[in-house]
Amino acid sequence: MKVTGVEVIPVSVPSETTYETSLSLATAGEQTYDHVIVQVETDTGVTGLGEVAPLSSWPHGLSQGAICVLIEDTLAPLVEGRRLNHIPRIIEDCQQVLSGEPFPLCGIDMALWDALGKARGLPVYDLLGGPTRSNPTIDLHYSIGIKSPDEVRADVTRAAEQGFLAFKVKVGNPDFEAERDAIMAISDAIPDAGIRIDANQGWSVPEALRKIPILDDAAGGLVLVEQPIDYDDIAGLTRVRDAVAPPILADEACFAPRDVAALAQANACDIVNIKLAKTGGLNLARDVATVASAHGMPCFMGSMLELGVGAAANAHFAAACPTVTYPTGILNIHAKDSLIKEHERWTPNGATFTLPDDPGFGVTLDMDAIAKYRVE
Repeated sequence: MKVTGVEVIPVSVPSETTYETSLSLATAGEQTYDHVIVQVETDTGVTGLGEVAPLSSWPHGLSQGAICVLIEDTLAPLVEGRRLNHIPRIIEDCQQVLSGEPFPLCGIDMALWDALGKARGLPVYDLLGGPTRSNPTIDLHYSIGIKSPDEVRADVTRAAEQGFLAFKVKVGNPDFEAERDAIMAISDAIPDAGIRIDANQGWSVPEALRKIPILDDAAGGLVLVEQPIDYDDIAGLTRVRDAVAPPILADEACFAPRDVAALAQANACDIVNIKLAKTGGLNLARDVATVASAHGMPCFMGSMLELGVGAAANAHFAAACPTVTYPTGILNIHAKDSLIKEHERWTPNGATFTLPDDPGFGVTLDMDAIAKYRVE
């Protein structure tokens, strides 16, 4: 079975619910999900789906237009004509020409895995070695953007009624007193809540050293602190890790296996965040997980707020990766449309989610939605 064609579909989907972070607070205007859907066609009629979630404010994030150009002009000629079951070799060849740009590579990689699963009649988690549990179930946390303490209390109360006890809270609000009160509101409303915070590089080292102990006390003990300072300040991250009690999770600082090794050598973090967009897809995400495991570090499965296709791909990897041990928020979709027909099947209704056993990622495009949100 061979790849016969590659197509990119740029889309712009408006947000339905706000999800403020320290990064988005610095930008103006309505949030839209300007993503790229990737389709890989094969000579047997099987179509594989992938998704890229560009974010130009991120390291290597690129723009939607740049993603489309790189896939169409650079990657598609390398992929077309190749055997579908040679995914590792295809990805290696694509890596050689991209000069460290994983985001477009991720879309191709996802689509190849989806196509291979469909061709073999197997869910992708089975292609990756099978689920780490008796069934393909993943644990979920409830994600909370930067909000007022009253809004946070209301959100976590509703979430607890659905069974959530793990909460990820975005921090980096200029009003630190309100931020502390929001964390206290969670621990007050849900005494046994597991609270983790994510600053998205929003603090300097001195700010992190001052604020983390305060928020740790407000939470009654934080589960972890995600990327408190600039991604390229590894020495600073080591200073923070040495000085504070909660474990440190590296996100923006960790893309490739070599990043995991460098962070471990510097004793800069306790956990690494795997995102398929950062690694360049599932194939390379396995390498990141392997290196993390070799250094005794567990992993968290994160996302770039992908829509339905990308969320499903993230879930398949999380279900099959033994080093992913923390609850994840990869199925939290804040856009008005997921662009897939199986939206209801992929909408969790509690703190655990069991993946469908359909071949590939188990999703198909809603072509009416694609027509509505497609951009040129």
